[in-house]
Amino acid sequence: MKSALSPIQQALYTRLTSILSCSVYDAVPQGATFPYVTLGADTGVDWSTKTWAGQEVTITLHTWSRLPGMSQTKDLLDAIVQNVTGNDLVMPEFTPALLRLDYIETVMDPDGVTRHGIVRFRMKISED
Repeated sequence: MKSALSPIQQALYTRLTSILSCSVYDAVPQGATFPYVTLGADTGVDWSTKTWAGQEVTITLHTWSRLPGMSQTKDLLDAIVQNVTGNDLVMPEFTPALLRLDYIETVMDPDGVTRHGIVRFRMKISED
């Protein structure tokens, strides 16, 4: 069995950079311009059977905005959800069997200025 975490992250990065008008980061560079999206924590658990290998994976994405109000944060979250759910991600050596929204949340960052959006997806994938 191979880990699907890196292929999923790459597929999400490719999808998001093609549809969003802001930067997408795995590691945010110093002085990054708002808004931006970060690829967050992920988990994977075995979902194999006797005849094929598979994993259930969660991946969390974060949006960051400094505009007043939550409008930009919610717009970014909406664009992410619309373009990730219902669309197969292209991943070498893996095939998505199920991809769904797990949860979505908006919060004010402790700095009192930054708006933070959080969205987590859950997917079941099989190894090709």
